[in-house]
Amino acid sequence: MTTDYTECVGESHRRELGQFFTHPSVARFMVRWVSGSNKKAIFDPAFGLGAFWEQLPRGARDYFRAMEVDPKVIDFWTTHGGRSREFVSIGNYLDTWGQSHENIVCNPPYMRFQKFRHREVINEKFEHHVGVRLSGYTNTASAFLIKSLYELDAGGRLAYIMPLEFLNTGYGKIVKKKLLEHRSLFGIISLDCEKEVFPDATTSVGIILVDKSKRHDEVRFYSLDRVESLVGFQSAAPISEVDYRGLDPDQKWLPYFRKREFSIRSDRMTALNFYGCFSRGIATGANEFFALSRTKILRIGLDEYSYCRPCITKSSQIKGPFFGKSDLEQLKNDDRPVFLFSVNGAMSGCAREYIKDGEKQGFNERYLTRNRNPWYKTEARESASILLGVFSRGGYKIVRNTSGALNLTCFHGFHPNLFGANYQEHLFLYLSSDVGRQVVSLVMRKYGDSLDKFEPNDINDALVPSPEFFESIPMGAIESAMSDYRATNKVPDRLEREFERIWELRGSIALVSDPPR
Repeated sequence: MTTDYTECVGESHRRELGQFFTHPSVARFMVRWVSGSNKKAIFDPAFGLGAFWEQLPRGARDYFRAMEVDPKVIDFWTTHGGRSREFVSIGNYLDTWGQSHENIVCNPPYMRFQKFRHREVINEKFEHHVGVRLSGYTNTASAFLIKSLYELDAGGRLAYIMPLEFLNTGYGKIVKKKLLEHRSLFGIISLDCEKEVFPDATTSVGIILVDKSKRHDEVRFYSLDRVESLVGFQSAAPISEVDYRGLDPDQKWLPYFRKREFSIRSDRMTALNFYGCFSRGIATGANEFFALSRTKILRIGLDEYSYCRPCITKSSQIKGPFFGKSDLEQLKNDDRPVFLFSVNGAMSGCAREYIKDGEKQGFNERYLTRNRNPWYKTEARESASILLGVFSRGGYKIVRNTSGALNLTCFHGFHPNLFGANYQEHLFLYLSSDVGRQVVSLVMRKYGDSLDKFEPNDINDALVPSPEFFESIPMGAIESAMSDYRATNKVPDRLEREFERIWELRGSIALVSDPPR
């Protein structure tokens, strides 16, 4: 039915309303979960194509009520199935207040709250009823969940399938705080088979389970790699069980889904921002205009040294963990686009003509460029000493950059403070090591199809060895490790063993909320 519906209304209609329809096996599990409460009625705030209704026993359908914002999807559902729609109200769930529900099951729409219509009015209602103001970065799924938690009756159950990115984000702190209220959060299931559940989604997927019939002592974190594993999931051991008193909404929760065999000696660690900070790369808003090759520079007639700064414009331009002046020069000679058009001060006639040509092509009307004055002026940055790939699969990309080149948003760049300037080699080796990767990966955001992402603030909060720990490693060992790493593309085992001293006994990881400085 999903394919027929998409062909009927078009892909753009689905995308505009954030419609991703529920897998039958997932819907069956969620309906059975909420049906396990001592209350009969079930409410679905985003009916869609009726996946949950389809999984109900016929007798239970008499107690089912739903809401749906999109008349087209309801019309399709009734027309193609000859069904009654009397139990479905047409309306925006986020705009309707003053109700309570015995049980709630939902696959909410997924899109950024910034794109949701009438969001200011909705935000005012959230402030009035729930006492929270939603960030523009919040997705609609999280807004739906907060409202449903507010409306769920005592003794009732809730099951939500939704993106789990909120567990590691700033806007997600509000959501996690609401989940911890009343100690009713039973557990969270991470579905690592997200492509099976939502084939066209590009985000992590999970199921939130809330049971208000009793107060729970722990929250259970499950990770399932097959939809079929939902059957009898409670008989399987969770990845972790975390005491309610140990769950902090200000901390990232995605690490609880990963099996860990180490704990961290917090007395030997500090936050990375003690040494400096990572910041995102330069966002041009129109790479086709700003990223230039040597041939294009000559064709335009620009002075390479006056209007062009060396710049890494694509992650693929760097192949290994070291990138120096000779590597940059090779890319220039290969005619790669490794120059950033950068105007600073007086302009030549050729530069003016190039800008005019860009305006004719509409580059000045792009989202970022139209908000800059002048539109062709790029951000002022210095070359970063360490580059870290924003997106990754199977391990993040870390590069020691000694080329003097800037970088666009394909990398985050590390800029040391005065103190951290003395530890750049130490940090680079640690971030490259197996030990460091395991620790730093705890702050990554997990998306669909095994895609990982770093945000600058995430990596800046990551735990790294303290200065005292780094000083305990002889400088000669650091220099020798750098030399070996250049030769073999691998951090030597002797240095890995040094870094292993940050580990303690095997067991669950101990994260610190305020690392010692």
